[in-house]
Amino acid sequence: MKTSARALFAALAVAAAAASPLAMADNYPSKPVRVIVPVTAGGGVDTAARLIATHLRAELGQTFVVENKPGAGGNIGLDLLAKAAADGYTLAIIPNTMTINHTLMNKLPFDTLKSFAPVVQIGTTPAVLGARADLAPKSLKDLVAYAKGNPGKLSYAGCDTGSALHLAGEMFKQQADVDITHVPYKGCSNSVPNVLGGQVDLIFITLTNIAGYLKDGRMRVYAVAADQRTPYAPDLPTGAEQGFPGFNIDIWYGMLAPAGTPREIVARLNSAVNAILKKPEVQSTLATSYLTPVGGTPEQFGQKIRSDIDRYGAVIRKANIRIE
Repeated sequence: MKTSARALFAALAVAAAAASPLAMADNYPSKPVRVIVPVTAGGGVDTAARLIATHLRAELGQTFVVENKPGAGGNIGLDLLAKAAADGYTLAIIPNTMTINHTLMNKLPFDTLKSFAPVVQIGTTPAVLGARADLAPKSLKDLVAYAKGNPGKLSYAGCDTGSALHLAGEMFKQQADVDITHVPYKGCSNSVPNVLGGQVDLIFITLTNIAGYLKDGRMRVYAVAADQRTPYAPDLPTGAEQGFPGFNIDIWYGMLAPAGTPREIVARLNSAVNAILKKPEVQSTLATSYLTPVGGTPEQFGQKIRSDIDRYGAVIRKANIRIE
């Protein structure tokens, strides 16, 4: 072999080694990473994303730049992620609306189960069934009995049609076999005052939105939509312990990468986020949003996505909810 041919062969071998997934992971990240958040700035998922991005810089030695790309129920941001290069330099931190939209919406520009690589679940907070404090039924059992005896008389608010909080109401109606009227709202800002004012009876919401009203006695919680009590309000009973073990609606946030991202890069990101979630200062910040850190493996997060698609899909189909 001539010298020039040997040199070319060696150069190609070095280039191939450098381009291998293992080499990419060893060098990752070597430039700033884009983190898409498919909702507007200022909410819970945006706050969590910026918190994680800040600590990722310390963990991995590179800047993680958060970009809000809201619209179409989160689908605009997710579509950008699905079309991005699968090299670890475009990520997304998302709420669990993607698992609802899979069934709720007729046309999606991506495949929920095939277009993304799950990295890690960041945190979770349960929905709660609340009401103004002077509503006559005093317990979940009394509430169900009243609803059965007065079909259609009670009403409930669930922020945004097709949201997890709306589906919490539909799931409760299906499991308790009661007729409660859904009053749609756009966002949560008006729904809580209307519950306090008596315009609507019940509300499915997160603790963050009503914590102040629980403390001053103007609202009560009939049940936490979870199998276990939340550590941030351990005195509040779950639906499971009151006879509704399937009443489980959590609002979670997680990190995704485009499908095809090298497993070594996914593993490195997963390890970094798990380490971040163990930091006391991160846990205390998440606690202000009643968000419990989760972590775990990419496989566990992927299973959570699949199980939620099945769970929410069953509720959506039975209630015949559709959004174009």
